Amino acid sequence: MSVIKSLLKLAASTSLMGVLFLAPTMVTPIANLTNQAAEAATEQEVFEKLEGIPVFTITDEQGTPILGSLNQDPANADRQLLLFFLNPDDANALINQIKSSNPQVGNQARVIVRSMNDAYKVIQDNQDEAIAFQIVPSQTSLDSARKILADQGKPADQLPNVPVFFATGGQDENGEGLLTLQQEGQQIVPFFFEQKDLEGLIDRARQQQADVAQGTEIQVTSLFQVLDSMIADEDAATRDTERFTFVPSREAFEYVIENSADLDQ
Repeated sequence: MSVIKSLLKLAASTSLMGVLFLAPTMVTPIANLTNQAAEAATEQEVFEKLEGIPVFTITDEQGTPILGSLNQDPANADRQLLLFFLNPDDANALINQIKSSNPQVGNQARVIVRSMNDAYKVIQDNQDEAIAFQIVPSQTSLDSARKILADQGKPADQLPNVPVFFATGGQDENGEGLLTLQQEGQQIVPFFFEQKDLEGLIDRARQQQADVAQGTEIQVTSLFQVLDSMIADEDAATRDTERFTFVPSREAFEYVIENSADLDQ
């Protein structure tokens, strides 16, 4: 199976199409996950949950990644940078910049898609190399995260490097439980890479369950904090994390569908 077909199949399975309703079942709040001991997933199992999340990177015509420079940082003058974008428009914008500054390289540059799981494997396999890696979120997700933090009175330095958005509600008096979804008879806790996609889901649920949807609040946390809470460690996670699911942005998903012939190389 090609990368694109595999990615589309996995992304479709996490797109939450066909979800019947929001369920206010209590799940441990994110902030408390690292304080409770239970059996957690292995690192491999956790990264497999990222298989349906597309990331976009830039290569030449032979598929060799085009690396940036860290020369602006004297401490890393000899290191190069490989970027994985969550928003395909950002990857294409960088190609346009490369074409302007270095037409010979830019004219051979193209965007390819890989899963975030593949990106993490590349990062792990090259930790000892003179290459730095960065997963680049969309500007809209950063702006959304910044506004949520400001509304909560939290300092700007708490802005996550890669924000993910989730809904809270629940049946406890504090309403702090993570809201779950029913999908094919299973309860899942979805984390979205774009706030607007989560808002769309809540709006659809409001048409069927006004009482539940009305009591929900959108929160933001770091992708890496969620992953850390899921990876096996005696004191690092609860069974609640087994329900965690990551939802690709609709924009990225649609881009992959529309450009599948060009991306799968």
